Formats: sequence, structure tokens, C-alpha cells
Amino acid sequence: MFQSPGAPQRASHPVAPASAILTAASHLLPVLERGERVDAAQLRAAMEAGFGASDAEGAWAWKTAYEACEVTQVLFLEKFGTALARGSATIASDPRRMLGRLERLATLFPTQSRRSEESVRLQQFSTPLPLAFVASVAACLTRDDVVLEPSAGTGLLAAFARLAGARLHLNELAETRAELLSKLFEGTAVTRYDAAHIDDLLAPEIAPSVV
Repeated sequence: MFQSPGAPQRASHPVAPASAILTAASHLLPVLERGERVDAAQLRAAMEAGFGASDAEGAWAWKTAYEACEVTQVLFLEKFGTALARGSATIASDPRRMLGRLERLATLFPTQSRRSEESVRLQQFSTPLPLAFVASVAACLTRDDVVLEPSAGTGLLAAFARLAGARLHLNELAETRAELLSKLFEGTAVTRYDAAHIDDLLAPEIAPSVV
């Protein structure tokens, strides 16, 4: 879906946060493809390429940079997830091999040590990549499933549901994250309800088999 760019280029004008985060993630993807660790300097350069300015100028916060890291992982799974699973035999018969690969992948990103006011207010706690995979294995997802993710965040849980071939309905209250999900999961319905009341708000025709 997204092409990996060359050397980061600064945006010439302000961009929407979701688009800027996606641009930053596309700059980080080649680093991940090479199996290299994403260090602070690379992350800063990618964010400056996406937002057109630095964090010191107030263009972005480090919590936003962490979201770019998560989006990078979603892009990686979209591009290589099937091959990764095939190289780990079958997920059903030997999920530990796939888990080991994902654990190594997750170590290539900086530890998330900062939170924003929004992340505190909306109680945003992203699911680490290996744990998201474990959840998908526990759910025994198939192509026949309709998966509802009530608080989809940046899509790390949803990425494995997509990898399993399930149909998705994603919900995310935070505006930027909801916009990211619409870009990352094209053709998938994304709603913006308060997840605490989602059972009362979802359209009646949406009947998930897995939540």
C-alpha cells in the first residue's frame, strides 16, 4: 500500500497529524526491513520529515513518535506478515516460532516511556506486538470471523485479525488514531464511539463473532 521513500524530506507545509505519522512510519519501515534498531536520531528524523518541523518547535510530541513506531509495525505486518507466518511453519501448530520472531521485531523500537495528556485522559495503552499476536492465537481467528475491536488504537491487534483473513469493524474514539486506522485498513469500517457504550451504539447489522 505504501512505498518506502528514500532519504527523509521535510514537509513544505503543515499536514494533518494522521498523514504526518503515516509519512514518518513509511520512513522508518526500511530500517525495520533491514532488521536494524530504530534509534532516537532515526525516529526524530522520520518525525521531522512527516511534520515538517521538530518537537522543539512544538510540531509533535514523543508520544506521537511512539505511535509512528506502532504504525511502522502495522505496515511491516501488512507487507511481510504472510511470509513471516509461513516461515514459522503454521501458526496453529507452532505459534511459538512466530512469537519469537515478533518478540525480536519489537525489540528494535525504543521503549515507550512518555505519555501525553490525551493518552492519560483516554486511557490509551497500546498492545505490544507479541501480545497482540498471542491474543489472535487465543481467539482462533478464521476467515469466517467478524472481529470487532472496540478500542483499536493504531491497529496492532487488528493487524493480526486481518492477517487471519477475518472481516473487521474498528472503533476508536481518538480522532488522529481513527484517521490512521482508516488509512491503514482501507475499506474497513471505522467508528468513533465511546467503547464503554459501543454495544448500544453499533448498527444492529454488525454482529461480531470475536471482540
